[in-house]
Amino acid sequence: MKDKFKDFSFRRLKITDYNEFKNLFYSCFKKKISYEFFKWRYFSNKSSFCYGVFQSSKLIANVGMISIKLSNKSNNVIYSRHSSMVLKKYRGLGIFSKLLEKVRKKISKKTSFVLMWPNKSNYASFGINKKKIINRKYYIYKTCLSAKLSGNTKNYSMDKFIQYKKFIQNDNSLFLKNFDYFKKRYLSYQRNEYILNKFVYKDLSSFFILKRNKDKSGVNHVILDHFGSKKIYAKHFSDLITNFNKLIFLSKTKMNNSTYEMIDYINLKIGFIKKLNINEKKIFLKNKEIFLGDTDIFITIRNL
Repeated sequence: MKDKFKDFSFRRLKITDYNEFKNLFYSCFKKKISYEFFKWRYFSNKSSFCYGVFQSSKLIANVGMISIKLSNKSNNVIYSRHSSMVLKKYRGLGIFSKLLEKVRKKISKKTSFVLMWPNKSNYASFGINKKKIINRKYYIYKTCLSAKLSGNTKNYSMDKFIQYKKFIQNDNSLFLKNFDYFKKRYLSYQRNEYILNKFVYKDLSSFFILKRNKDKSGVNHVILDHFGSKKIYAKHFSDLITNFNKLIFLSKTKMNNSTYEMIDYINLKIGFIKKLNINEKKIFLKNKEIFLGDTDIFITIRNL
């Protein structure tokens, strides 16, 4: 087995490996990725990292790991897998599986869980037994009706976020979303891309974080995250549909509604690296929510 990989070196990427990362990313996804994104996503804290496979000095495979705290009593750390890629000519040789095996050993010293967002062609799962994996499918929808401005919500730049941080509270998100989380996710990188949408009902306040997005169908808005009162969440969501054309959002169930168009789906897999508690598996995602902001789907990866 050692002879099989003798021409390859496996190591953690450095910030100076950006050009190799950029080239591999473009070869795999035909998208340009900026130095600013690379630095922000994988080098903004000591826990997150990229691990790659090199042949000589050329990066031929990579997996990125993001450290996040779970929203549970212990605030356990979970690692989320991103930027999984292998140069086409090296696929099917077992290189990526070997890479994940090495990464699993490293993160198992810090966590019992790994979160994966498999793309349509990559379902690699760190060699974790299927019985120790939770699988969920989520659906991405876009509204079809034209907006009728009602004036019940107000939009602010993300510079106003700090003024409303007192409304951040423990909720049913899968991840611990405290002030530090929101600050890092939405204020420290490309903050001008995001909109803070505020809704007030009686003495309650609710906030959605939106992103102005452009695709083949034109300009739309994406619901990335939420904080504030859950009691008026549904009212706020309904008002957003009234106020925004082509609003994109995530649903954990399929919807039979002519006003919504399903445009895609995403897979979520959570693997238990260490000893599995069956009851823990059953309740892990119970009443927990994820948002599109938890993935990299709508993050800008290049310079504007």
